[in-house]
Amino acid sequence: MKVVLVDFLNAYPLYFALVNKIIDNDIEFIRKMPSVCAKMLYEKQVDVGIAPSIEYAKSDHYIIPNVCISSDYKVKSVALFLKKPLNKVKTVKLDKNSNTSVALTKILFAYKYKIGVEYTEDKADCELVIGDNALYRIEHTDEQVIDLAYEWMEFSGYPFVFALWIANKKIPTHYTDLFLKAKNWGINHLETIAEAFCDTHNYDYNKAYDYLKNNLSYDLGENKIKSLEIFFEYAYKLNLTSKKSNLHFLNE
Repeated sequence: MKVVLVDFLNAYPLYFALVNKIIDNDIEFIRKMPSVCAKMLYEKQVDVGIAPSIEYAKSDHYIIPNVCISSDYKVKSVALFLKKPLNKVKTVKLDKNSNTSVALTKILFAYKYKIGVEYTEDKADCELVIGDNALYRIEHTDEQVIDLAYEWMEFSGYPFVFALWIANKKIPTHYTDLFLKAKNWGINHLETIAEAFCDTHNYDYNKAYDYLKNNLSYDLGENKIKSLEIFFEYAYKLNLTSKKSNLHFLNE
């Protein structure tokens, strides 16, 4: 079993217990950026990966149930940094490391803000930044910051799901059980995970722990499944996906 991971703090609770053999397993782990995780899944270089949720809508893959990376309110690590007021924004610099955050940005500009903008990879009126880079920048900027999970909640009424465990084939129940056990262990040991991350990433422990505890959620319940369906519908309307997506869970 080959599994690709993202080396972001927000994903650590999902796999820390597996990577460190706190929960015994025979999985081979590979670390990549979110967009690369999706590519490796498509090309069947791995069997399972933590991938941006939009990538599921572009595939015929399976979702591992009851596990996700989401936010019930503000996520902090997916944000727009504005150099001018939102109603004056004409250009938006995108972060290509996560297609989900790019899709969410485009949906919000089209349907919530109703502002026509040009998307670029160059300097712009505002910039999408994700992951640990966003957490760092929030601490060191005077720019206006717009939290995209909060914006989605305000727009749709549902918490946003940023990433999923996705499998490109049916896998034994034993492995799906391992992913669920690892998530449950992670939720109950956030202090350990924050400390381990900070030991290797030069980040403040209190900020890391607060982020994991107060900005993230890892259970994929009915409200988040509904959120995914709404998100995929808007993505399809904007031609960000080529087909309408139905959710298929492993072991159903």
